[in-house]
Amino acid sequence: MTFLPVVERELRVAARLPGTHWVRLVAAFIALGIGGWIMAIPYFRNTPGVLGMALFVSMSILVNFYALIIGVLRTADCLSEEKREGTLGLLFLTDLKGYDIVLGKLAATSLNTFYGMLAIFPILAISLLVGGVTGTEFWRMVVVSVDNLLFSLALGMFCSAISRDERKAMTLALLLIIFFAGGLPLIGAIVKHWTNAPFLNPLFFIFSPGYCTFMAFDASFKSVANFNFFYPAVGAVHAVTWLLLFVACLIVPRTWQDEAISAGSLERASIWTNLVFGARPKRDARRLRLLDRNPIYWLTSRDRMKSVFLWLFLAAVGLLWICGLLAYPEEWKNTSAYLWTGFITHTVLKLWIAGEACRRFCLDRQSGAMELLLSTPLSVRQILQGQFMSLRRQFALPAALIILSDLIFLASEQDADWTLTWFAWISMLIADLITLSWVSMWMGLNSRNTARAAAASIVRVMFLPWMAFMALLTAAAISSIFLARIMPRGFDGKLLICIWMLFGFLNDLIFGLWAARKLQTEFRLVATRRFQTRAEMRIAASSPAPAPVLAQAQEL
Repeated sequence: MTFLPVVERELRVAARLPGTHWVRLVAAFIALGIGGWIMAIPYFRNTPGVLGMALFVSMSILVNFYALIIGVLRTADCLSEEKREGTLGLLFLTDLKGYDIVLGKLAATSLNTFYGMLAIFPILAISLLVGGVTGTEFWRMVVVSVDNLLFSLALGMFCSAISRDERKAMTLALLLIIFFAGGLPLIGAIVKHWTNAPFLNPLFFIFSPGYCTFMAFDASFKSVANFNFFYPAVGAVHAVTWLLLFVACLIVPRTWQDEAISAGSLERASIWTNLVFGARPKRDARRLRLLDRNPIYWLTSRDRMKSVFLWLFLAAVGLLWICGLLAYPEEWKNTSAYLWTGFITHTVLKLWIAGEACRRFCLDRQSGAMELLLSTPLSVRQILQGQFMSLRRQFALPAALIILSDLIFLASEQDADWTLTWFAWISMLIADLITLSWVSMWMGLNSRNTARAAAASIVRVMFLPWMAFMALLTAAAISSIFLARIMPRGFDGKLLICIWMLFGFLNDLIFGLWAARKLQTEFRLVATRRFQTRAEMRIAASSPAPAPVLAQAQEL
């Protein structure tokens, strides 16, 4: 009998996929682009000993952020998806054990992720040739990056093992990775501040991947000798990784089957149902009221907890600000605090609306509910209108509150450049939220799961303008002739802000109109089409469909 047969099978399949090779190539080119942009900055290029360290620090932060985020995104829904589709129980009808399933899924989801990280390491090693970085520092960072990736993968696998819903699994995994990476050290620092302890408690740091990354640099490793727990921290994070995988192996065989519902379980389910959807009389009245307006609006607005979680996040940010003002009344009110608050709230709100806008269409198409929905008298316009009404109900007031806080920060700024920056930031927030709604709905209709749909929308709306803007800055920095042609005399930061706004608005306009046209013209055709692999799509595109099939599609 083959040891770990699922792992062997997944590795053989992945070895033949074109994406396995493309991931390494794309990751290497992205790392080369970022590294080349850093090396093109005149200050770094003309300062001896600074270029190597700047390249090393930037690439180290990039590779560890990649390790912590991509790991949970890849594994947080791998087991829960099998539970929802009912295929996990079929695997346990064979001789496979829990560890076979868990390690097999781990191999299937982590291979390309590990290859992507492996392609970044040679770019990271360029800093050794440039100077300013020691070999020991480089290898410490390599060990920490791999360790953090394994921890992230194991954490996502654990969350997937205990969950059935993909949104709950993904949210829990992201919250836990944030807690371990940054929350634990923050709690340790707060405890030291409030208790006036002479030293930080190591227990809050040795289980943190963020602390391991921080201590991997020579500047931290050698300067904080009294608080250097680098090797125990790496060992502790690695031990937690294996503990999470071990617990997942124990949980998976016991969570796939439906259990008998007891009276206590029914009572708890009733309490949770009333909490989420409201009490029965209010629920019925609300259903009649929303159904009269739009049936899709009622369908997507039944869950009240979606709005509650968003308000809880804003309340947490507000509580953090109150604590900061009480502890540091003068230091807290500065531009850095304003910028970080705006950046975090804007980014979270955009990511949240991208995931929420695509979720309903993606899940309904997977379950077949979308075809049933299209068999009703509802038109495509009514379906889209109901989805927009639900998004407006959930995000309009939180977005207005965030914009109000931005305006408060704007009122405290006296510099003209910062005033223009805040105006651009607020304008782009509104434009991105509208565009993400359209693009995410279209991507949700075309994707197999919500994670892929949300990621595709985020890349198109949030990353492409920055990539174009950074490419322009790179060209300007490399070519002084080009710089002289596009930059007038007396150039300051205002022109850069205007260019960034132009790129952002053009990108939103292009993708927003594209997604809106696709949704209005191809909604029925895409919603009733089965999911196809790229090979099947190429075969279908090369062979024209018969005339009756085309006629039926046009009638739909």
